[in-house]
Amino acid sequence: MARMQTTDSVTALETRRPTIATIAEQMGLSKATVTHVLNGRAEQQRIRPETQQRVLEVARKLGYRANASARAIRAGRFGNIAFVQSLLGQYLPRELMLGLTRAIVDKDMHLVLTQVPDRVIDDEAYLPHTMRELSADGVLIYRHVGFSSTFLEQIHGSRIPAVFLNIKQESDCVHPDDLQGGRLATEYLLGLGHERIVYVASEQLPDEHPHYSEHDRQEGYRQAMASAGKTPRVHLLPRHWENSGQAGVDQRIEAVRALLSRPDRPTAIVAYELTEGMATIHAASQLGLRIPQDLSLIQFHNRIDDRYFMPIQTVSNMMEEVGAQAVGMLLEKITNPQVELPPCIIPVVMLDGATCMPPGT
Repeated sequence: MARMQTTDSVTALETRRPTIATIAEQMGLSKATVTHVLNGRAEQQRIRPETQQRVLEVARKLGYRANASARAIRAGRFGNIAFVQSLLGQYLPRELMLGLTRAIVDKDMHLVLTQVPDRVIDDEAYLPHTMRELSADGVLIYRHVGFSSTFLEQIHGSRIPAVFLNIKQESDCVHPDDLQGGRLATEYLLGLGHERIVYVASEQLPDEHPHYSEHDRQEGYRQAMASAGKTPRVHLLPRHWENSGQAGVDQRIEAVRALLSRPDRPTAIVAYELTEGMATIHAASQLGLRIPQDLSLIQFHNRIDDRYFMPIQTVSNMMEEVGAQAVGMLLEKITNPQVELPPCIIPVVMLDGATCMPPGT
């Protein structure tokens, strides 16, 4: 028969951190019974509902918290995922973090964020050290440039569960389908009746490593234009805005002004991302061109941007889904770290803004 607990004994127990053993002793139950209830296995062990309720009430009253270290030792895992971001390009979409955190919470795990220079990530000792220091079961790596075959071989050889976000490689990565995105944007404008559609991007500097999307979005545009029998036109903006001796002049806006001032100016623009989209809107405004009546615009971004008080038609790169799928892939890697998983390519979608309409409307 279970011993009756007294008010004095409960009060005494409240003065020290309760454990499963002390709760079991106080309630006159076995440690196994209390453990099954607190670990969610009561139904499997056919523990009576009233007993479950009593255990939970006492545990809550006493402020019981599971010992994470002991649980990690028993399970052989820590329940932590490390998110490693490069300092090169500190762009971290809130949608990506939302997708990651929701998926991780659903799995009753924790996310640990760290940010380091590229040269540190490339060091073969860094990831093993990080996993030990952060007590991580696996690593999500967010970096705009790719990794050498030697680095990837080291990861696989060390059996480190790692998944790479928003880069394109042969395995263990999650990224948006930017090739599809380029086609989607262009086909949308073609469907409205536009023929003079220009793709606007920024030039590459000699020492830069371009993100895969810079090629794929433009290639998707070219494919759609070729399929429609139209001639593709790509217009590049300077990477930097400054121009010596011309205070207040942004060379990116000037480059779009030059494009829009031509006799055969485009009636529609597909912009690589936010910078090119903003430059287009600003240049059009300076020239007295109305969007969308005189010029339609589509850009790539995580969400609709309306900082010009004009919701821009957008191809969304679905960063929330990228984050969720990356967590799922990493959990597979944690279970089978020696298995290389095929890339997970996330379809993009069109978000309706207010910057597109048929030409000459």
